[in-house]
Amino acid sequence: MGVDMGAGVIGRRLGLFGLVLLLGGCGGMLLPSQSELDPSAFATYDDVQGAFDRITLEKTSTAELARLGFDPKQSPNVSVLSYLDVVERFMPNSSVAFDRLDPAVQACIFARTACEGYVFKAEHHSFSRSGSLILDLFGFVHTTTETGWTAQVLVLVMNGHVTHKIMSGQPNIQVVRDDVQPLGPVQNLGGALTTASGVALKTIR
Repeated sequence: MGVDMGAGVIGRRLGLFGLVLLLGGCGGMLLPSQSELDPSAFATYDDVQGAFDRITLEKTSTAELARLGFDPKQSPNVSVLSYLDVVERFMPNSSVAFDRLDPAVQACIFARTACEGYVFKAEHHSFSRSGSLILDLFGFVHTTTETGWTAQVLVLVMNGHVTHKIMSGQPNIQVVRDDVQPLGPVQNLGGALTTASGVALKTIR
């Protein structure tokens, strides 16, 4: 009888140990992941770069700009710039002299409402968790890796044609974040208990 009970305890412990090893080994497959992609015409940073390179100053019309994927009326996350916004963007402080600006930018500022500015934004972010499933599940360690890209294209348009263009962004984002809580779930529980205590005190008063 004692031998059977001892064997049963050992078997359960071995089974639990095996489960821990199994969960730890396949943690990367079981941990959550997330992907965020703007509903734009561009799937990659290179797509944005390629379209940007096809914009020809003084020749590309607003209709051709839209066909390249930069449509002020249809593209998501587009900002419309007034001439005051153009001044603020290109002359953020008094140290930037007006006569040092690109002639096309100067002309846009002088033209006021006859000049239109657009900023198109496109980005893609993916988030994946890695590490030990057990430590992640119980809130001890969350390791999150962010990958993706961002791109921003600014164009100035006068008389129906692009007169100035700028592209900026991050073609290769890779950030690893470690969120460590030594007390695991107890750490959050402590905050909840403190809040509950405060509510109780207020109720008593």
